[in-house]
Amino acid sequence: MMNKSWRFLYRWLLGFCVCIAGCQKEPIETPTKGYLKVIVSESVEPLLRQEEQKFEELYPNAHVDLEVALAREAIARLFNDTIQVIVSSRPLNDEERDVAKQAKLSFVEYKIAVDGIAIIVNKENPVTQLRMTELESVLAGSITRWNSVGWKGSFASIDLCLPGRNSGTYEIVRRKVLHGKNFVTPSKVVNSTVDIIQFVSENSSAIGFISSNWLNEKKDEVRVLELGDQSAPDSLGGGQYFAPYQAYVYLRYYPLTREICIYSKADNYGVGAGFISFITSATGQKIVQSSGLVPATMPVRIIETTRRSLKK
Repeated sequence: MMNKSWRFLYRWLLGFCVCIAGCQKEPIETPTKGYLKVIVSESVEPLLRQEEQKFEELYPNAHVDLEVALAREAIARLFNDTIQVIVSSRPLNDEERDVAKQAKLSFVEYKIAVDGIAIIVNKENPVTQLRMTELESVLAGSITRWNSVGWKGSFASIDLCLPGRNSGTYEIVRRKVLHGKNFVTPSKVVNSTVDIIQFVSENSSAIGFISSNWLNEKKDEVRVLELGDQSAPDSLGGGQYFAPYQAYVYLRYYPLTREICIYSKADNYGVGAGFISFITSATGQKIVQSSGLVPATMPVRIIETTRRSLKK
């Protein structure tokens, strides 16, 4: 009698376990199914909007929610463990890498694009070129009037428009142009690239700097200056002037560039992994190319042409 009872109980438990196993739901999230929130640096928002739209078009069960922030704010969110994936308009600096190391934070870095930071002026401004040393003097306040850099007969003051201190563009320009020195007090500090473009387009004596991926939409509102680095070797176009066209950025002729990076938690296996794989794939990198930036993970084919044709 006892044996029969145990056999009955055993069969009942076995059947119950099989039933539970069969009723378990499939994983809620996969690389192409689920939800992902990404913090995106404001200066590269146009590029990431295109990447998001194409990714969701290809994978209808995946949804990516982009939240725009400044680069330092996005990095802080990653470090504070409140977000899984960020897109930064600059690589982590040495201080941030030290903080991550000390806190034993585990994340992965993916370089997705190279950006040429464009120096923009009003369309009425006749100046077309600046040496890097002249740009440094303008940003530091040593040069304050446009007639000192080629606007003959004009005594107009140079009205500098800056992004916020937490932006990646601010930090890259300060490091690469001012070599860590402080900017002169600007005429205007704004919160977004749109505001920079608006200020420059409405003020004939204004100057600002933006990511090249904004020029696709706003290229008719401002004019982009060519930059020349007299200290560069001849192999990098020393003594010549270049606009932030993709070929010149890729060949390192244009002197003011930066890498666009994705940072992700190391244990991210869901939609975050799928979205990153898409951006670094051939399809995602073609979107980078069409946005005006240089792809970082696919071969770049340079077609020899003239500088005149590049300007068209």
